[in-house]
Amino acid sequence: MAHYAQLHRRLGRQLGCRDLASECLHEAWLRLGERQPREAPANADAYIYRVAFNLAMDSIRSRERWLGSAEEGADFDAIADLQPGPELIAQARSEVAAVDRAMQRLPRRHQSMLLALRWHEMSRQEVARRHGISVRKVDTALRQALGELR
Repeated sequence: MAHYAQLHRRLGRQLGCRDLASECLHEAWLRLGERQPREAPANADAYIYRVAFNLAMDSIRSRERWLGSAEEGADFDAIADLQPGPELIAQARSEVAAVDRAMQRLPRRHQSMLLALRWHEMSRQEVARRHGISVRKVDTALRQALGELR
């Protein structure tokens, strides 16, 4: 519950549809509430995200099957192709390479903190403990690192 907004934003960005993200997070909550896990997951947020994402994929697949069984003569040209084309793929690769080059220019400590916060989704307090510094210094390092990446 405490991380619902963050999970919703992340899932909405991934799926490209906030309504589908809401629907799948709600369904995940209901399904997870129905059963008792044998052991608690190491990262509950990641576990809930994965369950919701899998539900979204199942929903999308079932919609595709339904569309595939629609009557002949339906206008399928109006359905958008959601797969990225060569131009979009090349652009994304170029952007990833630019971010990688910018990351390499950052001091190692800034790289480590940025990856821990944004990629591994650690809290600021966890990163501060890990590096033996205050949360305020973590915030400063993050602000500097993001400033360099822009």
